[in-house]
Amino acid sequence: MVQIALGGDRRRKQFGSSSSMANNLENSINQANGKFVNFDQHREKYTTHYNALRDKVYSEWKGSGVLGKLVTGYTLGGGYGDNLKVSMPDEFDLVIHLTFPENDKIIARADPRKPGNVILDMSKVMEIIRNQEHNKAVFELLQKIVNGKKQLLEDKLQSWLQGIMTQTLNKMDKQIEVGGEISPLSYKKCGPAHTIFVKGRYEYSVDFVPAIKLSAAQVVLAPEQMKYFAGTPYWDAIPKPMKPAQNENPSFRASFYDAERRLLHGKNNLKNAIRLLKQHRNVKNKANLKSYYIKTLFLWEVTRQDASYWQKSLTEILIDMLSKLGETLKLTSKKGKLPFFWDPKLDMFAELTDPQRADMFNCVTKAEYTFRRGDGNLTGDIENNVQSSFSNKEKDKGAENKSPNGNGQKTSPKPNQDCNPAKPNEQKGAATSSPKPKEPKQTVEAKVQSTPNKAIPKPNALEKKPVEIQTGSKPKTKVEPTPVKPNPKPAKVVTAPVQAGQAKQNPPVVAENTNPNGIKEKEKSAEAQNGTKPKAKMEPTPVKPNPKPKAATPPVQPNQSKQNPPVGVKNSIPNEYGAKPKTNGNGGSSPQPPPPGVKKDEWSCRLN
Repeated sequence: MVQIALGGDRRRKQFGSSSSMANNLENSINQANGKFVNFDQHREKYTTHYNALRDKVYSEWKGSGVLGKLVTGYTLGGGYGDNLKVSMPDEFDLVIHLTFPENDKIIARADPRKPGNVILDMSKVMEIIRNQEHNKAVFELLQKIVNGKKQLLEDKLQSWLQGIMTQTLNKMDKQIEVGGEISPLSYKKCGPAHTIFVKGRYEYSVDFVPAIKLSAAQVVLAPEQMKYFAGTPYWDAIPKPMKPAQNENPSFRASFYDAERRLLHGKNNLKNAIRLLKQHRNVKNKANLKSYYIKTLFLWEVTRQDASYWQKSLTEILIDMLSKLGETLKLTSKKGKLPFFWDPKLDMFAELTDPQRADMFNCVTKAEYTFRRGDGNLTGDIENNVQSSFSNKEKDKGAENKSPNGNGQKTSPKPNQDCNPAKPNEQKGAATSSPKPKEPKQTVEAKVQSTPNKAIPKPNALEKKPVEIQTGSKPKTKVEPTPVKPNPKPAKVVTAPVQAGQAKQNPPVVAENTNPNGIKEKEKSAEAQNGTKPKAKMEPTPVKPNPKPKAATPPVQPNQSKQNPPVGVKNSIPNEYGAKPKTNGNGGSSPQPPPPGVKKDEWSCRLN
């Protein structure tokens, strides 16, 4: 008999155990078992829908010519059939039994290349039915799915069944109606199973697994394993593909599902412990730890322990099995193994990579450590960790309209959510500028003929303050100027306010700078006005005399935007401190006094 290394008793002594604290941990684990593992509240709804789909597909297979002669029933397998399903009843495994004419004449032999597998010799079957008219169609099928040695080929059989399943779904219009509701169906070949995915109100999948049904007289087992099979009338040969897939593959996996179910039956807390380990696996997203690996671990333990062991507390059994699972995953010089229960020469962990094993080992040993600490002293933090080890948030959403996130699918972004968030220092949306505000409808009294707007060149002047456009009353629109990079060494300039009564030689009205209402939107740059490129230093242009000798017009500097007021608009130019000029009683501008410390003559001659 194969022995699996233990260590539970030694570690229990190391951490210590208090009966009162153990009871607290037991209560916490039982609470998690009922809250996160049990799915009885959804069982009836899902099974009703599943039964309708199962009956429909099975009836199509029974009516499908040659296949109808081979199909002899089905068995609900997997976690659901073993009553080991956790969380949600959203996966079903249905074993479809196939029986050939003269089925007891099939010769099963152990595959010397693949432990746990068998080769099915169909030569005697074909010899007997060769001249039977009622089995002519079956004989012709066998000729297509056996090799030269008359060995049944896994890949040929599966290819034939795949075509039938595709035809079946096409006949059903890839949908099924249950209780007046239509559910879309899709199909995919997954390993040995032909999987149908159901969408709609109830989302689940069904694995239709073909199996060649064989009798106990045809079994291929060693004497040690034979005693655990004793009393089981049938077993199955599953057409499971090789990894990597092989053409002309005569190897089938031997399956002893009925014998396994009998071994696990009536063992008190055994199934509760399996379900909790599977739930912990799901929560931690350790998909490489397959359900059958966990089941195999417990099958070996059943052969080691007497029936009384499974009457112990769930806490004690769970900690022991975590310890033993960790031993099988070890990556020491004597690497741990998980032998196939029915053929120990097959190591079920051999297909795992070292990083996969290390990842699962760390997860399992961490859980064991947490439960052992809680068994000795269950603090609030440890209890939270215990609960989170089994907490499945998706379960709380209910059976109907379950979110697909638990299956790794991404949700669509919300209507206002960006699919591509902006990077730091990067604007969302258009990469040019912010949207322009709508221009308010306003009337300006001006003796200017307005023309339609054209493209307006961007000003080169750097404006530090927003310009407020006024219509003689309250401000209507706030225009944010586009910032422009300043010259390398700009001359320090001071904005000179427009004095009352000062006449300015305004440039001719240009259509590009006016909107339909005659309001000037953007000024030409200095370069556009004088036709020369700006220089780092420029001598100021002599000021032309104004009609009044005491007033002076500031010259135009490079890259300077002229702050000319719109025609007919009063008091729209801010002073050098960014404040609006003060107005007199009737809204007009009066001469502003110079700031403190600045002489009046100097103030009026400042350059902009």
